[in-house]
Amino acid sequence: MTYGTKRRNIRLRKGLSQAEVANAIGLDQSSYSRIESEPKADILLKLAKFYQVDISTLYPPKHLGINS
Repeated sequence: MTYGTKRRNIRLRKGLSQAEVANAIGLDQSSYSRIESEPKADILLKLAKFYQVDISTLYPPKHLGINS
């Protein structure tokens, strides 16, 4: 499973649309759609906080500069 799929699945398990998540983290839906596929670090932090998950759940630690 790709990390993009993981991010999408987390959103769907919480019963949220892309527009709802985008609004909650201060983005428009089209920007969020791109970010759900290939996010930037600052947005990943917002998403991790919003979803209440560890950031490594949303993106591979090696790409975040975290040694696992």
